[in-house]
Amino acid sequence: MLRALSNLLLNRRLVGAAVLAIVLFTLALDVAGLVHPCPYCRMQRFALGVISIVLLFRFYNALFSRYIVAVVGMMGLVVGIMQNFNHLKKMNKGEFDWSALSIGHPWVLSGLAILTLVWLFFLVFDLDKTSSRKL
Repeated sequence: MLRALSNLLLNRRLVGAAVLAIVLFTLALDVAGLVHPCPYCRMQRFALGVISIVLLFRFYNALFSRYIVAVVGMMGLVVGIMQNFNHLKKMNKGEFDWSALSIGHPWVLSGLAILTLVWLFFLVFDLDKTSSRKL
């Protein structure tokens, strides 16, 4: 059971398709005006979308593809970490609204985007197949 779940989570095309579906859904919500327009979220969505599209093709491990993933993905990571840090500053000032904390809160969503970007990095750069002795 655990082995099957591990294989699903390492399936590049399945993960890429699932992340791309989520990105397209959130893009549709943004275009329809159903969510607050957030430049941080849009940048993270762009990075997730580009990396998931790269994962859908066989050339995901080509040098140019990895370069694009590294540049766009790091840009998305920096923006996500900045968004998280801005919420931590609010917490330290006592201005953070803990009662509004839910799955749709920007702090939670940026944390999920960071985790997903790192997961996609692992898939693109084949870190699951790299021995720890080689690192």
